[in-house]
Amino acid sequence: MIRIIITLIFPLIVFAQIDCAPCNINANSDLEITKIKSDWPEITQGELIKINSLTNILYENDDKYWEIWERKPWWNNEKSDPWIEGTNWTDNYTEPNHNFKDCVNDSLRWLCGYSYVLRTPKNYKKNKKYPLVIFLHGGISSNARSLTRRAQSLENFYMPENDEYIIAAPIKLGIDWSPKRIQDVVNDIQSNMKINNKRIYLTGLSMGGRGTFIVAAELPNLFAAIMPFSPHHQPYSYVDLSEKIKHIPTYLHHSKNDKTSKFSMAELAYKELSKINNNVEFNIGNSGHSGWGKLYADKEIINWLLSWKKNKK
Repeated sequence: MIRIIITLIFPLIVFAQIDCAPCNINANSDLEITKIKSDWPEITQGELIKINSLTNILYENDDKYWEIWERKPWWNNEKSDPWIEGTNWTDNYTEPNHNFKDCVNDSLRWLCGYSYVLRTPKNYKKNKKYPLVIFLHGGISSNARSLTRRAQSLENFYMPENDEYIIAAPIKLGIDWSPKRIQDVVNDIQSNMKINNKRIYLTGLSMGGRGTFIVAAELPNLFAAIMPFSPHHQPYSYVDLSEKIKHIPTYLHHSKNDKTSKFSMAELAYKELSKINNNVEFNIGNSGHSGWGKLYADKEIINWLLSWKKNKK
């Protein structure tokens, strides 16, 4: 009887089609860095460069809200593939040839590592150590226009001539930002460029603003300072993360008339942080859920960020 059951069931196991994600290198457990051989393009001075070296890493489901919120895989839309080689999705778009396996369900691509856009200093020298700024974008979906806009926005960041820095903008496919994946992005850059490890910074807007809280809280010893702008209040409060970042200088911005992200939550986070963190700034604006371009182009704000070194000003 046992043999008959096995005979009947085994063919179902053999011939069943099992969906797989378009990435197959398992990420290390917990917050252990996943190191892989990077395949980087040539680094040029003062340019935007697209890096896809981490997209073959498969992460465990660390984004439980993807299925809860029933999001659609926006990267399947026209000219919206985040893994292109260039940094412009609206002009001269070339569809990537991924050569995915037959089992691949591209709707599962959100389980893979981040691709990212890198802005190099105008006077980049390969043997010089540079500060590194990680920028987390907002939103939970994208299209050709928004992807291009985000990449090009890196060119608007104020860049002091006597203190140039490298800036990296990962592209998120899931709901919330993943500390583990950001850690691997930082390591990937450190493996290919010289970085001043005491001067690594984190900033982001809207969902990237809340992501700044989330990532810094899980990687409390990585960043010298953080700048969350207009952090979004969903899917859960970031206020309780204040204790984990009490030692990190924080520049928080939020507009009172923001109708998308709750000002009241940012105000509460500031009050909680102020009790335990001596280096907190709260910039209150009146630009609704907008106005970040002026903030990132502001000399004083960027110089405030760059003035900090890890564990010491």
